[in-house]
Amino acid sequence: MFDVLIVGAGPAGSSCARACAAAGLTTALIDRDTFPRSKPCGGAVSEQALSYLDFTLPSAIAEQECYGARIHYHGRSVEVTKQHRIAVLVSRDKFDSFLLEKAIEAGAQFFPNESCATVTSHLDSVEVRTDSSAYHARYVIGADGVHSVVARAVRPPFTREEVSVALVSCAPGNNGNSSENLRGHLEMHFGIAPMGYGWVFPHRGYRSVGIMALSSTSFRHQDALSAFSRGLGIPLSDIRGHLIPRGGIKRTIQSGRILLVGDAAGFADPFHGEGISYAILSGKLAARALADIVTSAGDESASFSWYRRECELLIGKNLRVALSMGKLFDRYQRLFIRVFFDNPAALEKFLDIPAGKLGYEQFWKWLMMRTPSFLLSSWIRSTPRRVNQYCAASGEGPRRDDG
Repeated sequence: MFDVLIVGAGPAGSSCARACAAAGLTTALIDRDTFPRSKPCGGAVSEQALSYLDFTLPSAIAEQECYGARIHYHGRSVEVTKQHRIAVLVSRDKFDSFLLEKAIEAGAQFFPNESCATVTSHLDSVEVRTDSSAYHARYVIGADGVHSVVARAVRPPFTREEVSVALVSCAPGNNGNSSENLRGHLEMHFGIAPMGYGWVFPHRGYRSVGIMALSSTSFRHQDALSAFSRGLGIPLSDIRGHLIPRGGIKRTIQSGRILLVGDAAGFADPFHGEGISYAILSGKLAARALADIVTSAGDESASFSWYRRECELLIGKNLRVALSMGKLFDRYQRLFIRVFFDNPAALEKFLDIPAGKLGYEQFWKWLMMRTPSFLLSSWIRSTPRRVNQYCAASGEGPRRDDG
């Protein structure tokens, strides 16, 4: 009998296990895999995610520091470089193993090769059965991702409309010591996928190349990734896929003695798919709620209410704005592209979100106040070009300003 059993040893589960063990709870962590294990992912860990860790990633894990982004749309490009770091790039096998080691160091017990099969709630405990064992705990945390077995005891499974499909591969890249990589940029291509984008991220010695798009459409993800890589002249092999829950949808994240965190709770950015920051944060919030019950004799109902409320305040509210923004961006791409491409200040401000300096709600208010002036300045700058195009078509010749 453990105080808490955590199913899934990804960033959400390991962060939760570390915090639970550090608070004095007897903590068990199970996962269907052994570690290190391969994990298809672009590998960008935002500065916001890093701020939730109480330790620093060693250079062997943080392969590349990112200070900006290059955005592409149908032949147009814009680049912004920040003075502060917005993300680091990691290989998920190393990153996840490092977080797991930190949980074990704190006192959590790890049981690999244990695939959760059933979850049964009792009056004062929860039983989790795997293919070979049975675990009992006062509380259970579902950190087993988008296909969560634990979540079935809390809410219905995700529908196709609630998830995105991401395909990712690796390609040879520049050496990690090059001047380009020392101030690496996240390269993102829009206009090639519904409610999604393509990316090229510079890791140490290789590039992560992938595409993300909404699952419920008739969009052919594999064909789109092939066309995307051919257009860049980047040959791909060993393409792997995974699902990403669309955050911003109201879902049940706690029932009885079971709490959901990370992807199992649906905590992922619906605009660009990042979920590691919300995984770490929700894992630590769940640990705090359980520690209050177990070690401080807190009221169970009040602690669960606190967990739901904090997740809504710190995660849910932000992701709902991101979801609304993503839908508007997908519907009016040309309008938003004009805003971002002709006014780099908008992209520069947007990068403060992964940097952890700004939330989506704050950014959206900032953008809406400035969009009319952004569009006006864009129109003014484009007027001479449109006039010259008209003159060329009519045979009048280009016009000039005689002062």
